[in-house]
Amino acid sequence: MNRRGTSRILISSAFLVVVMIGADVMAQTAVHPSTTGTTQQTQPSKGAQNHTSAENNPACQRILAECKKLGFIYGQWKKDNGLWKDCFDPVVKGGGTATRDGKAISVPVSPSDVQACRAAEGQHK
Repeated sequence: MNRRGTSRILISSAFLVVVMIGADVMAQTAVHPSTTGTTQQTQPSKGAQNHTSAENNPACQRILAECKKLGFIYGQWKKDNGLWKDCFDPVVKGGGTATRDGKAISVPVSPSDVQACRAAEGQHK
């Protein structure tokens, strides 16, 4: 095989790898519709309504960043890996610790960030 053919194969392979990695990332972060093909419209819970205020607060953003570093992902609460239900809410609202696969996980956040985030969420209830 000549050099030009080898180069084309290598470039095509590299492109394919990049596309596959991108598809994998999108699949992990995408919001999936229900299996019936229609999305369900539901009222957000009281906890979900406060997420906007949490996302805009620097202390809450630091807590969310730590949860993301530990691998918690938005929307994966059914798999015990949800960013809000399994990590953020237990840390900020108390009543437990962050969990994965039913086991407690320590989230390295400062108590002052937790207090500041609780105060910010309390203002928006």
